Amino acid sequence: MVVFITLLPNIYWIYNNPINPKSQNEYKIEMSKFIEQNTIKTIIELDDKLTFWKKSNDYINEIKLQMEKDEFSKLYTILTKLNDIIKQNYINNTPLIISTYNTNYIEIGLAIWIYYFNKTANIPFDTVIKLLSIKIIGNIKLSDTLKKFFAFLNLNNLSGKT
Repeated sequence: MVVFITLLPNIYWIYNNPINPKSQNEYKIEMSKFIEQNTIKTIIELDDKLTFWKKSNDYINEIKLQMEKDEFSKLYTILTKLNDIIKQNYINNTPLIISTYNTNYIEIGLAIWIYYFNKTANIPFDTVIKLLSIKIIGNIKLSDTLKKFFAFLNLNNLSGKT
């Protein structure tokens, strides 16, 4: 099942429900129909940009820690860029869709919104997660790696480093 969620006016997140996934072809067809129906101008497909995510899990501790730092850095860069794009599209009332087809990256789609609402509206991470859980369809869990990333961001926020 392809899931379309409106998180802000004219700002959509589409993902492949991990409980009932569609083939990539079916997903693309449904996304194309949605894009056409809603005259969406900005389409961000994230799967090819997220191949780095959780690669560190395959390595021993010394290598894993360095790789995890690199993953966090890349993810932070992506989230800050997407945050700016989302804000700009929202302000200009320009329809935007963000897509995460691969079930390995659905949690990153969720992370985008957790980060956005935390940075833009100053809503604490745990509150954003609770609010988003009402809208989410399917069983999307934050991995320990992503929880660690947000814990790191939260510590930096508290210390004034970000």
